[in-house]
Amino acid sequence: MTGRPIEVGDTVRLSFGFADRSGEGDYEIIRVMPARESGERHYRVRGIDGRERAIGHNQIIVSKAKAKSPVSALKDDSERRL
Repeated sequence: MTGRPIEVGDTVRLSFGFADRSGEGDYEIIRVMPARESGERHYRVRGIDGRERAIGHNQIIVSKAKAKSPVSALKDDSERRL
């Protein structure tokens, strides 16, 4: 993982999946949470499916700075349809 600070709005990919594959894909950082006692940062993320998860910094393998996230793209698309 890069040393660049991760910020709200960044898009990340996780280093793990879930048995039911529900954790695959990109996530948008929606909140930077306080660091644990170990000093590791934690984040609240939202996937394209709308599910939110809390993850640790060590669970992130890719970070894209303020790129148009899949979540934001979905919101923009749904607003255009209204």
